[in-house]
Amino acid sequence: MSRQELERFVDDAEQDSSIRWLLRHCRTNDALILAGRKLGYRITRVDLQRAMEAEREEQRLCWLDKQCETINPADGRAWAVAEQGERAEGTVVNGSMQQHR
Repeated sequence: MSRQELERFVDDAEQDSSIRWLLRHCRTNDALILAGRKLGYRITRVDLQRAMEAEREEQRLCWLDKQCETINPADGRAWAVAEQGERAEGTVVNGSMQQHR
């Protein structure tokens, strides 16, 4: 239930300038939790930690998605063709090319 309370707290803070003003003065996670509790929200340190971890994971996945999107398909095909050419000429072993004799 307190995860839902945390979400409600965030939603309310986004819409209420007096809550935002109060939260701007919170310098630690504990201060943020205490402010929320004083305002009547039943939130815990664990809720905040889980929400922060989920946000970091979402940002990491978004960053990875953006990295994948930046690869030009033509570059990918050119890389694959070049790699096939190298394999035809020799074998890559532990990062170094070994020529077939």
